[in-house]
Amino acid sequence: MNMTQQDNTLLRHQAVDSFAQARRRAQIAQWLARFTGRDERLLPFDEVRAQLKLQNPFYRGVQQIRLDQIAGSVGRYKDFTRRFLPLKDNLFERWMRVEVLASAGGWPPIEVYQVGDVFFVKDGNHRVAVARQMDLATIEAHVWEFPVEVPVGPEDGLDEVLIRFGEQNFLALTRLAELYPEHGIRFTTPGRYTELLAQIAEMQGTLKIIDGHDASYAEAVQAWYELIYLPVIQIIHESPLMAEFPGRTEADLYVWLSIMRKQLGEVYGDDASLADLARALAADFKEDVLARQVRRVRRLLGQEALPELKTPPAAEGPA
Repeated sequence: MNMTQQDNTLLRHQAVDSFAQARRRAQIAQWLARFTGRDERLLPFDEVRAQLKLQNPFYRGVQQIRLDQIAGSVGRYKDFTRRFLPLKDNLFERWMRVEVLASAGGWPPIEVYQVGDVFFVKDGNHRVAVARQMDLATIEAHVWEFPVEVPVGPEDGLDEVLIRFGEQNFLALTRLAELYPEHGIRFTTPGRYTELLAQIAEMQGTLKIIDGHDASYAEAVQAWYELIYLPVIQIIHESPLMAEFPGRTEADLYVWLSIMRKQLGEVYGDDASLADLARALAADFKEDVLARQVRRVRRLLGQEALPELKTPPAAEGPA
């Protein structure tokens, strides 16, 4: 298609307007995200790829894929919102060239990785951004698919995806769902399953010392779950701790106790077990209503992510 200088100038002006509109929408989306808590970030492929355990993708050929299923990027995830609105002014020159190209004769297929129901852009981020600004429904793409069993959707935040992969890896290693179908271990933040795996490995070493011979991993899993995890969870449920942290799970609190064991030990006793620490901390939460409300307000303001520690009277001590 032959374009006159006048046509080209008109297209460039249109690109200026569409980019400015997209930048405004991006700023509004970021502002709303702060108030709603909605994750507007693109999913970073490298972090998700690290959970795929070195699986290799299968080439699925050139396909028409839905633009609303593209929610991640291989290397440009900081340049666009989840809906591929531009986050930086210096993206304009590339944006303009792509938009002019689209109007002049179209563009070549983009390249994407598919993980579950989500596509990650390997090449063609600006083409996706311009296509979405043009309200197109689909775009042509070379597709490489990673086979996964974990559900991943275009509206999922990064934390949700990483938690699901972490859970899958944890259950595959421990077979806990087969041993204890009602185990109920769920987290609201990623990376917590590694703490549980470290405790199981420690339990395996402890069993070897006690029994004088190597214990199987399955034995260590059962011993950890029945002797360490369940007693602490029972104390957590019998205490006010769950009510003090709405939105958090029993497993969240268990791992927090585990990670904060050293700091808590300085207050409640260095030799205290996790169960002792949970019991002592729960007793500390039996305070007047005003103090609880003050702490809630401090947490909401981001000034206190964890319960405030105080030294219990010497006569009480850890239970």
